[in-house]
Amino acid sequence: MEEQRQQYDRHASDARRIADIIDNKLNELKQFGKTMSSKSWVKKLMQNTNVYDQEFDLMKMIEIRKDLDNDVNSIGILSFGMVIFPEKQWILSSIGNFQAEDFFSHVAVFDPNTQQAIQKSVMNNNDFKILQPTALKLWDSPKRVTPVLQSLEVVNRPRAVLILFIDSAYFSDYMHRFAGSEFKELSITTHQTSIYQQIQPSSGEQSASEKGYTLAMPSKTSEWQYAVTYTDSSGVWIHNLFSSLLAILISIAVGTCSAFMLTRITYRPLHALLNKLSDRVRYDDVRPGAGTGSEYNYIENSIDRLLLENQELQQSMLAFESAARSNMFLRLLKGYFPEDPQINGLAKFGIRYTENMSYCTMLISLHAIHEMTDIGKIRKIEMITMLVVEKVLQHYQLDHELFEISNADKALIVSSEHPFGADGLIERIASEIAAEIAQNSGFHLDVLHGPVEQGLVGISKSYYAAHEQLQYLLFSRGHIRTLQEEVVPNEVDYYYPTDWEVQLINNLKVGNLDTSMQILQEINSENERRQLSDSSTVRLVSLLMETMLRVLHEVNLDTGIYARQFASMLSAGSILAMWSYVYEVGTLICERNRYSNTSSTMEVGSKLLQYVNENYTSADVSLKKLAEMYQMSTSNVSKIFKEVSGINFYDYLCRLRMEMAKELLREKKCAMDAIALRVGYENVYSFKRAFTRYEGIKPDEYMQMAI
Repeated sequence: MEEQRQQYDRHASDARRIADIIDNKLNELKQFGKTMSSKSWVKKLMQNTNVYDQEFDLMKMIEIRKDLDNDVNSIGILSFGMVIFPEKQWILSSIGNFQAEDFFSHVAVFDPNTQQAIQKSVMNNNDFKILQPTALKLWDSPKRVTPVLQSLEVVNRPRAVLILFIDSAYFSDYMHRFAGSEFKELSITTHQTSIYQQIQPSSGEQSASEKGYTLAMPSKTSEWQYAVTYTDSSGVWIHNLFSSLLAILISIAVGTCSAFMLTRITYRPLHALLNKLSDRVRYDDVRPGAGTGSEYNYIENSIDRLLLENQELQQSMLAFESAARSNMFLRLLKGYFPEDPQINGLAKFGIRYTENMSYCTMLISLHAIHEMTDIGKIRKIEMITMLVVEKVLQHYQLDHELFEISNADKALIVSSEHPFGADGLIERIASEIAAEIAQNSGFHLDVLHGPVEQGLVGISKSYYAAHEQLQYLLFSRGHIRTLQEEVVPNEVDYYYPTDWEVQLINNLKVGNLDTSMQILQEINSENERRQLSDSSTVRLVSLLMETMLRVLHEVNLDTGIYARQFASMLSAGSILAMWSYVYEVGTLICERNRYSNTSSTMEVGSKLLQYVNENYTSADVSLKKLAEMYQMSTSNVSKIFKEVSGINFYDYLCRLRMEMAKELLREKKCAMDAIALRVGYENVYSFKRAFTRYEGIKPDEYMQMAI
């Protein structure tokens, strides 16, 4: 009787373990539905509006389908999954986007009864509904699946329903790996219908002589019923008890001592690991009454959790690397200076560009289709553009990178380790790309290009040359065609891009002499190559001197003497002397900043900067409060802050607040008064005045212009 009781307890524990394994997988499916219902793209696609149509372009839909496919594959028992939008009769799945009628007639074909049951179920609210197993042809490949439906909206007629398909083959493989082999037969049923059955292999004679009993238990998660049959082996050993009694006694005596010692030695590492896991295991992982194998449940759940977290981390890293790579290409267009520490290290992002390579930047303008409202046709034209660029550049055996710089323009960086373009190659490539796009899409897109340049800075030079052509082309179409008698203003022929000016100002403020001189030298050499007239050269050098004077004013240096000296050189007409003076003033600014940054005030200044950076959204941040905190006078705090940051306190504070305000205005999620409070203003009127003063535009107008 004792042996039978122990055997029954062991089998009952094993049966509960098997039931928990299956329930855990069902809980994963239920949790998957909850996770999907909270995703922003699901909520946006449920809306019966076209407000978010521009957001879901081709790249965004590919990213969504990839994420859905990764999530489905991570569960391990699913063939595939999809989200159906009943009101739109539209399906988004890991294998593509389809109309519901096309999907169920060509992609996933069920028998009529199952298809009718699915269509009927998606119209009602289903928290977690498992349908009967059925046959499926997925792209004409036969499968046997069990549909699982979950409404992603808690209403009577949900606008989005998640449907997951449990693959019988995957589920069987999962059960063979984790259910064990102690039982004789395992059966899963629901409403008298068989879901799954597993029978352990055994010889015919052994099966005939064995007696068994069945343990039945319901699922805690679904309507499934589990029945596990075990062999009743109690009493078999009694027949041979007397013949082996002596061996048993010796084994007990010797084996007990040996086992005790070995257990004490070998269990220590596992015991230490379990103590750590038990402190961090989630509440739902702890199952009361878990007997033999509870330690392994701890380990299994912890490993599953680590694998899931690792997968999520890898996906986040891939998304970050993709965004950082795109941002780096944009920085290359604005001007890459290797001494700049903020953009150094292209190899980290998989960009194998070097200073010895030749580059050409091309612009593909989509302004011809900008007013088009058919999103599907726009995405088709963009896809055709990508395919045509790949085909043409592969034919000429040139490396390239195609990326978006605005919703109306795409940039194409063509690169090679050897010089190219001397024989009109770039012109042929541009014309072939434009002709192929027009032939395949019916729209003529403008393809403009700059000259072939050597070195990383050459990417920016080539880009701005193409950009000038594009702006002149758009200006001509928008003005000369409609206003025939309007006089087109003279084109600016000197080279001084705004992005280069910003980088020059930033490097001057931090005292980066090498990079500042390199920027000035690149501007000088590029304008010499353009063979500017004397008047254009004087205008260019005057603009550079204006930049220097602005930086001098911000770092609290007297600008009068420098302005007068430059004015005297300007009146003398010596262009070479003016260039030399610009270099001299830039060197003076960098040296002065480095000197001030090495003073004993750096430590206090860094603390002031850190406090402002962390608390600039608070309305009570002021010089007076900083002076009270650090027990200093207000004027002393203002002086130290300006020496460290390069600008005065209130300008620095407003810049931080304006950058955050612009981001909130672009998102268009908050009211104006809420934005004012979030960025540190006590009322909306103060915010509007500050925004207009620093940005030159009202916040309402900025919000309307934001794309």
